[in-house]
Amino acid sequence: IHSIGTNIDAWQGPAPWDSLLVGDGCPKFLCDVMVVNWMISVFLSLSSPPSEFSQVEGLAKHLRCFGIDAAVPYSIKPEKSMLLANKLFSPLKNTGVDKAIKEKRVLLKRDAKLLRHENLLKNQIYRVKSLLKNDQLNEVIETFQLNICEDQLMSRCTKCNGRFIQKPLSIDEAIEATKGFQVIPNCLFDRNIEFWQCTDCNQLYWEGKQYHNAVQKFIDVCKISSTA
Repeated sequence: IHSIGTNIDAWQGPAPWDSLLVGDGCPKFLCDVMVVNWMISVFLSLSSPPSEFSQVEGLAKHLRCFGIDAAVPYSIKPEKSMLLANKLFSPLKNTGVDKAIKEKRVLLKRDAKLLRHENLLKNQIYRVKSLLKNDQLNEVIETFQLNICEDQLMSRCTKCNGRFIQKPLSIDEAIEATKGFQVIPNCLFDRNIEFWQCTDCNQLYWEGKQYHNAVQKFIDVCKISSTA
């Protein structure tokens, strides 16, 4: 476990999902959204968090676009901030640590200081060194030797990390499924297009220009070879 002075910058495997540890072989991460740091910036009336409080929550969405299980410990709205004022430090941190341990995830953080006293195994924490999201993505893929192929792209809900229903929805089914929840652009009504819905948050997705642009972006970023 980690203690004062421990170097947590270097990855020390094997990963908790490794077969050597009787894992299921499926990479799982917990991207710390640094709620504690965000709260500090609010209380200190800072226009933006200090550099040492750089966040990795955007990395979670990037990983999800690759079909990688990337959870976040919190979903906090500004109006709830005062309810968390009395839980500014350890309670918030411990929840994320507990989730990482329970679900056999690797906790990804930018800030090393907050974890020097946490009881995490060495193979369950990694300090992301890169600042830019694309660089962070490449760093995680290379560090954990993740096997990414094109057919995994956009296979998870970027909003909540959920999986999609197995069968695509027709336009009529999509309209019915999103009543009062999500608006489908009128330009899609006359097109032969398939819709996919997240089984957890019900967010709807479809293959359009934005989808294909996103796929191409991530192929370029990680230099993935097409499996087609």
